[in-house]
Amino acid sequence: MRASSDRSDTDDLKKLKPGSSIFARQLRCGLLVASLLGVLIILYQGIADYLSLREDYESTNARVINEIRAVSKTMLVEKNAELARTVANSAMFERSVMSVRLIDLDGNVIAAQHRDETILSQSIWSELLFDGVVSHSLPIYAPAVGMTKGPIVGQLQISFSPQVYISLLYDRIKASFIGVLIFAVAMTFAAVGVTYFIVTKPLLELITYMVRVNPADASKPLPLPPPHRHDDEIQMLGSSLIGLLALIRSKVHRIANVTEELKAANLTLETRVEQRTRELNSAIEKLERLAATDPLTGIANRRTLMGRLKNAIAVWKRRGTRVGLIIVDLDHFKVLNDTYGHQIGDTVLKSITAVFNRVLRETDLVARLGGEEFAVLLSDEDEKGALVVAERLRAEISRDVVHVDDMTISYTASLGIACLPARDDFDKGDGEGMEGVLRQAREVENIIDALYSLADKALYQAKEKGRNRCELMVPSADFLHGTD
Repeated sequence: MRASSDRSDTDDLKKLKPGSSIFARQLRCGLLVASLLGVLIILYQGIADYLSLREDYESTNARVINEIRAVSKTMLVEKNAELARTVANSAMFERSVMSVRLIDLDGNVIAAQHRDETILSQSIWSELLFDGVVSHSLPIYAPAVGMTKGPIVGQLQISFSPQVYISLLYDRIKASFIGVLIFAVAMTFAAVGVTYFIVTKPLLELITYMVRVNPADASKPLPLPPPHRHDDEIQMLGSSLIGLLALIRSKVHRIANVTEELKAANLTLETRVEQRTRELNSAIEKLERLAATDPLTGIANRRTLMGRLKNAIAVWKRRGTRVGLIIVDLDHFKVLNDTYGHQIGDTVLKSITAVFNRVLRETDLVARLGGEEFAVLLSDEDEKGALVVAERLRAEISRDVVHVDDMTISYTASLGIACLPARDDFDKGDGEGMEGVLRQAREVENIIDALYSLADKALYQAKEKGRNRCELMVPSADFLHGTD
């Protein structure tokens, strides 16, 4: 993953060289400034060339006129046509001369020369800059005698075209433009190139260094920034950068330490919370056990029995499954306590609990109701089965003995049994004498009270009939109609 990131950073840096954004902006700005300066230089040079050429044009025209007039005096007096033609031809050597005519006093044209207009085609610039084609008609005087001006002997008609100077001005401006352009571009590239090697390249090297250095990796020392030979701003930037990276590494290391401390603290806190949770769950379980069991014998208490009995009767109402209840009461337990002491009585209670655990099934529930009274909840057991279980319990209890010091103590118990029969057995019962007792038992709580009352009555009968025996009370089937 790190190698992929390095390759991506390197590719990004390659895009910056040499056409980095700074380099490109320098080049664009340099070319723009050079172009503006070039335009100003060309404009200045063009104006200077124009003024110089215009002055040259006007002075040349004046010189040609003066030369022709000076030579033509004698020629017109002597009417020398050959000389006149020679003068006219010589005037045409000036490329700005369009035409020359020498005329005597009689109006005869002695000599005339005319340049083809296609050779010097006029342009709009000749009108704007040099006033276009200029024609002059000047008198020619005879040679002066003393201080007296000679008479007029003829006329000079001459016209000038500035087109040749326009072409010359164009050539000069063109040459200036090309020269200035080459110079400006060369200077721009030179300046930008120097700036690139002085500023841009060192900055790119610093950027490359900054991208490749991982300040968070404390396993490696921080490398020095690229060497820079000059003690300038870039050198200061490199020094500041290494200091900044060192500061970042210090902060990252500190953050890592704080993170580890937080993780350790969280782990300790989680361990402590988990320990406290286990202790709390253990305490809750202990409290639940204490709330659900008898502290002396370790079996269920009255509260647990009533909860299980309520659930069993609710299932019986929906499905018609049998429910049986046996109440067990130790015979003459008060006498036993008074004779041997409460400690021996507690030992007897623990011993009878062991008998319950040996005889009863895992699905049956035995609970201590208080004192010497116990109750057994039988699941899906009819009257015969409940009576068999009760008789087995009675027999085992009567055979059980408790050894204390040199004494052997035996004890007995009386058992009262009551059952809620299955729906198939509703119409088999005949307990008409109990119908009045159970007639109002419609809700689960009422059925519990009624069932317990039946078992308690059966226990009372067992006590009345001599103890150490089992008695069964069967409810009337008519009572069960309408309890759903």
